[in-house]
Amino acid sequence: MNRPRTHFFALIIVPLALASGACQPSEEDVAAEGIDNAAEAIEQALAPREVVLISADVRQENPTVELVGEIRAFDVVLISSEVGGKVDRVLVEVGDRVAKGTPLIEVDRETFALYQAQAEANVKAARANLSLAEKDLERKRDLRSDETIPQASLDQAQAAFELATAEVAATEASLGLAKRNYERSLIRAPAAGDITERMVVAGQWADVGASLLELALSGKVKVAARVPESWVGRFTDLETFTFTFGSSSTVHTAEIYSMQPMVQEASRSFEIVGTAPNEGSMRPGMFANVRLTSPDTRRTLWLPASAVATSDLPQVLMVEDGHIVYRKVQIGRRDNGAIEIVSGLDVGEPVIRNVAGLTRGLPVKVVD
Repeated sequence: MNRPRTHFFALIIVPLALASGACQPSEEDVAAEGIDNAAEAIEQALAPREVVLISADVRQENPTVELVGEIRAFDVVLISSEVGGKVDRVLVEVGDRVAKGTPLIEVDRETFALYQAQAEANVKAARANLSLAEKDLERKRDLRSDETIPQASLDQAQAAFELATAEVAATEASLGLAKRNYERSLIRAPAAGDITERMVVAGQWADVGASLLELALSGKVKVAARVPESWVGRFTDLETFTFTFGSSSTVHTAEIYSMQPMVQEASRSFEIVGTAPNEGSMRPGMFANVRLTSPDTRRTLWLPASAVATSDLPQVLMVEDGHIVYRKVQIGRRDNGAIEIVSGLDVGEPVIRNVAGLTRGLPVKVVD
C-alpha cells in the first residue's frame, strides 16, 4: 500500500525541480547585464553637459564705495595762560560745552587787581603833577613877557611841564597793561567748543604759554575715511560726500576739505576729509559710515553670482571647442545677487550662466 504513494510524490518533485532550475539566470547572463549597465553609465558620464551662455549686463553708473570713517574735531585749541601766577579756580570740567567768551580759569586775580589799582593811583598822581607844571609854566611865561624872570627860569618850567606830560603817558600805559593783565588773569574760551582735556588744578602755578586745557571747536566737524588705492583718480572732482553716524539713519553731507595726495604704503590707501556742520550731536571720535560717489559716469559689467566661481581666485567659465575653459577676472561690488566684474571680461563675451559642478576641460553642449 505504501509503494504507490512514494512513486506519486516522486513524480511531483521532479517536475518542480526542473522548473526551478529553468528560472535561474546563468553567470554569463549576469556578466553581460553588468557590462551593459557600466557601458551605459560611462556613456552618460562622457556625454557633453548642457550649459547656457550669458553676457554680462552693462550699467552706466556713478561708482560708489562705502567706508568706515571717523568724526574728528574741526580744530583743537590748547588753551594756555598769558600771565604767570597761581591758579585760583578751574571753572570747567572735561566734557563741558562752552560758548565763546565763557570764563574757564582764574589765575591770581587778586594780585593783578592790586597791580591795576596801583597803576590807577600812579596815573592820578602824574596827572596832578602835570596840572601843577602847566600852571607854573603859564605864570613864568607871563613873568618872562615882562622880563621879570630870566629866560632860564622859563626854560626850566617848560622842561618840568614836558616831563610831567611824559610821566602821565607812561603811567597811563602802565595802567593799560595792568588792566590787560587783570583781564587775562581770567582765561576765557576763544571760541565755542567742548573741553576734551584738563591739565591743571587749582593751586597749581601757571607759566606763560603752558597748556592748561584742550578745547575742540564746535560748529563744524571733520569726517575722515581711508579710500583703497584702486579708487585713485575716481574722486578728483568730488565736491561732497554723504555719511551717517551712530545709530541714526539720517544722512548728512560733508564738503571736501582735503584729499591726501599720496597712497600710504602700509595700508595702500589714501585719506579723504570733509567738513560738516555740527549742531551738537556729533562728537569727535565717533565712527561714521561714509559713502563716496564718483562724479564721473562709468560703464560697469555685472554677472549673476551663479556665473562666477569665487571659491579660490575669482573666475568665469567659458566654452571653447566644445570644452570648458577658465578665465580669471577681478571682481568688485556685490549688489542684490550680482557681482561687478572689474577686469578680465569684455562686453558681449559669453560665459556659462551656472558654474556649479563644472570643471576645466569638461565637454559641454550649449543650449538656449
